[in-house]
Amino acid sequence: MSKILLTGMSAPHASTDANRRSLSFASLLSHVLTVQGHEVVQTDPEISWEASDLNEYDHVLVGLSPLTSLSANRVYGALNVIDVLHDSDKLALYIDAPEPVRITASLRAMSKNPQNMTKSFYSYRKGYMHASTPSVLDDLMGVVDYLLEDTWPTTLYPSLPWSGTGKVISQLPVGAAASIKGINLDSYILTMQDPIEIERREKWVVENFSTNWTKSTLATLSSPTVPMKWHKGWTDEQVSAQIASGIGALISPYQTGGTWWTYRLVQSINALTPVATDWRESGALGEPWLHIAASIEEMSADERNKLAKEQRETYVQSIPNKRDAAVMLSDSLEIFSRKA
Repeated sequence: MSKILLTGMSAPHASTDANRRSLSFASLLSHVLTVQGHEVVQTDPEISWEASDLNEYDHVLVGLSPLTSLSANRVYGALNVIDVLHDSDKLALYIDAPEPVRITASLRAMSKNPQNMTKSFYSYRKGYMHASTPSVLDDLMGVVDYLLEDTWPTTLYPSLPWSGTGKVISQLPVGAAASIKGINLDSYILTMQDPIEIERREKWVVENFSTNWTKSTLATLSSPTVPMKWHKGWTDEQVSAQIASGIGALISPYQTGGTWWTYRLVQSINALTPVATDWRESGALGEPWLHIAASIEEMSADERNKLAKEQRETYVQSIPNKRDAAVMLSDSLEIFSRKA
């Protein structure tokens, strides 16, 4: 089996502590690869790493974020890993956040104004002083140009069963087009077992209040709303309990790129809480996923429970099972192409 480094530009990419509190695509990748028997090391990337520091790994997965994002506090180390391994077949990338177009926009912004890469505003980032060295900054900008202009290594993203790779490809630099691979690993975290009955209140649980879709949807509802996660300190267990106590879950599409995978969707399905999202996309799975929030609100409790079970059934039928998902992941990363 292989030894795999999982790292990237943000805390969910590189921090096991962050992923213990809140499951991300990175932690799901780690879980599935570990279940397959691989040794997965998740840690911060270092701007000082050289090829010799990465020799012990058979595969290196680097998560991408918009370079201008406040959460990209490990960006210098991640760009350095890409620089060191860009000619190696052990390197793969992954995207876990919605609106990949923001990655492209940030690459272009940095390429146009390289001095912004290490402006004082980013002094909180790990490796800032090292990155500010002219020769090191030149190397980092070389990676920016590489991501804008050259062919990317294999790049994974968490796919939804109702959407293809086209909308992701359209948001990224042209060199990423042939490398993008969507993968759905939800069979590892979905359950077909009905949850323990708890009292539901006449309220909607909302993943994201700030989008135009959410705002327009809320205008059609009469029941009160609460956030799925009251504050950053909340754990996934607390979020699951919140979702399970509502009559429905609002999972918003984004302004650019539409719907995007989120663990909140899986948690809603597991809680048998009916999901309302952009039916123009989710409706590809069939009638249970065509309902708008207002129609769900008008249902009786029994009708909503029946709908939630139908949503779960059609969703599970539309994604690969554990074995097939594991095979797809291994094939995408060519994970058996080298010996551990």
